[in-house]
Amino acid sequence: MKKLLTLLSLFFICIILWNCTPKAEPEEITGMTTYEDPVVKFSLKHPQNWIIIPTVGSRITIFSSKGAKDRFLQYDAEGKAGAKIDLYAKKLDSGKTFEEFMAKAKNFQPQVYSKPVKVILDGMDAYKQTYSFELSDGMMEGEVYYATKDGKYATAIFFEAFGGTLHGYHKYIEEMLASVKLAYEPAAKKPDTILVEAEPPSQNLTTRGGDGYTISIPENFTSTTGSARDALSSRNYIGDRRADCNIQVDVIDATKQQNLKKIVEDDKNKAKYGNSTPSATSIGGQSAYVFSYSPGRNVQSRVFFVIKGNKLFRITMNWFKGEESSYLPIFEKCIKSLKFQ
Repeated sequence: MKKLLTLLSLFFICIILWNCTPKAEPEEITGMTTYEDPVVKFSLKHPQNWIIIPTVGSRITIFSSKGAKDRFLQYDAEGKAGAKIDLYAKKLDSGKTFEEFMAKAKNFQPQVYSKPVKVILDGMDAYKQTYSFELSDGMMEGEVYYATKDGKYATAIFFEAFGGTLHGYHKYIEEMLASVKLAYEPAAKKPDTILVEAEPPSQNLTTRGGDGYTISIPENFTSTTGSARDALSSRNYIGDRRADCNIQVDVIDATKQQNLKKIVEDDKNKAKYGNSTPSATSIGGQSAYVFSYSPGRNVQSRVFFVIKGNKLFRITMNWFKGEESSYLPIFEKCIKSLKFQ
């Protein structure tokens, strides 16, 4: 009898302790703000106090906290019961279908997902799927929405949360979905032309954001997609007066080579820049190297190389010698304004 009472006591103690275990709660949202991609024009409202990681032209990923960000890297069984928002846009290359995009956008095995349900997103027909699986602190739950605005770019939007907390974000998810603008293919840019009558670069600077950096450029300059084929992303900052006066920032994968000196002393790189010798300098608080050379008649150039994290930044500055006094001083200010994230 005593043994039975002891076992029953232990059983009830376990139940009490289990019931006293604190349940995961949704993370705080202090307000909403809107992000718009400058290239393919997708946009959505999102929590203003969460961690925002944009990749211009293709993606924005938002985490509720650093702990959530770390856990979502591998979907760890234990950790912060945080949340993630991920909007991903991709061009539908020739021969690729929207259905193939939906299949490849998934992070988990197909059997984890519910059957697609038709919904409306940004006024367009769309599909929704839900998915979930058990972890140590409860269910990891997610919703994904797929749509295309023009048949050329497809967009997928993921909402995920650990610890069975996704339901706690539903009113915010509804607000975000109502705000979504889908990605679409930008109009083809006409070839740059030299407009002699246009104004020289403004002395007033405005800050623009790129893939892992910010830079201040003349307020009468525009930001366009750069032409670098070896880059993860490329932005060209240029005015209307001259096509040979610009600043271009290329972001290149540096995971395979982190030795900046080896990169700049590579014969292939030196050959691109008139076999000039790179000089040590610094940009945005980071060690850097710079080449100075002339790529063409009456044009002077400087090319800077700097590594931050797993990214190599190549910054090219070109100016017309005949208008050096108008361009070089302000371009040097632009280079000094660079900050890396």
